[in-house]
Amino acid sequence: MCAMAAFRERKEVRSFHKLRRTNSGRVLNLITLTDAALQATPPHGKSPVTIKPLFYNNTLNYTILTKHNLRDNERDLFARSVHVATKIFLPFDPRRLEIGGRSFFIEEYQFKDHLRELLHLDLMTGDKEVLHDIKVLEALSRSPTLDAFIVTECLRADGLRVEPAFFAESYGLATKTTADVFDVFKPLVQKALGKSASPEEMSRFVDQVWNVTNATTDNLFLEALQIPRSEWADVIFAWKALIYYDLVSRGTHERLERVLKVLHGTKPKLRLSSADLAHIEELKRELARNLYKLHDGSTGYIQSALQRLVSAIIGKSDASEISESLRSMARNISSVGMNVVLFDQVTSYFLYLFPKPTMNHVDPETFESELSNLCEIVALRDEE
Repeated sequence: MCAMAAFRERKEVRSFHKLRRTNSGRVLNLITLTDAALQATPPHGKSPVTIKPLFYNNTLNYTILTKHNLRDNERDLFARSVHVATKIFLPFDPRRLEIGGRSFFIEEYQFKDHLRELLHLDLMTGDKEVLHDIKVLEALSRSPTLDAFIVTECLRADGLRVEPAFFAESYGLATKTTADVFDVFKPLVQKALGKSASPEEMSRFVDQVWNVTNATTDNLFLEALQIPRSEWADVIFAWKALIYYDLVSRGTHERLERVLKVLHGTKPKLRLSSADLAHIEELKRELARNLYKLHDGSTGYIQSALQRLVSAIIGKSDASEISESLRSMARNISSVGMNVVLFDQVTSYFLYLFPKPTMNHVDPETFESELSNLCEIVALRDEE
């Protein structure tokens, strides 16, 4: 039901209460995360600790954020061209999401007006807690996706720390993911440094690169690559994010093959005219083409981008080639992340509805409606 709520975006009113337990690359449910963090049980023998929520403003700690593919009728809300925006849903009652709430986009030009009117957060007061909360929101808007690892690293790049326990309950794999990404990241940095150093010195160099933020002013590795200091945090974040998206994308070809098999082998009940049935067949072909293009584009880019970087580092290319590879990653990481997550969620939702090929049992109107909806969502990414 969560997936269904996430994709009925063409309806004017969506059932947000179905997102209560949802957290994914497209959805960050701070209600469940905040509750879990505040109720965390300390290890045996340890004193209770208070886990700091993400925001000082408690209303924001009980919101739901989603990455939203914009429709044409929504683009007037933005002063610049935006394809994917970050929506904040403020429920009237966090315990009763079914009664609704208010929502707005972080990227829209009235964003700060909404904060002032709905949450009494006014940037002009200079209050440090208000400035902190707005900085977190703006960092989340720049985050390509809302996975725990990506959010944590995006905030880290802005000098904002998230306590590990905050994601512990809902994102049990966050720690393992960080370790897996670091395992790929570390040897490449060591190779790129190309210095004769003790294991302790090399480890310290790698840690310094891994922990680069917007406040970092001294880093031998990035200085040697002649990357502008203003881009350091973005470059390192993009490198880590691309490794992460590569890890989570492995095995997606098998998922695509399964969807194509179900599409090919599913025939609705014969209650429609031949023209309507032909339209359904065209929708099936359109979804298959779009999913293949989405998958091939995202995974192909990830692999080629990482391979270019690895080849530049291992092949001891000059600093400019390594630098350009990293800066290119930073320019493209948002699009790559959303494509990876969109492919995962569209295919997961489709297989949730239609887990196996079905002949003459699927309701034709439902089948046509779902196919049209998914084609429209994937096509929105195709327009960029």
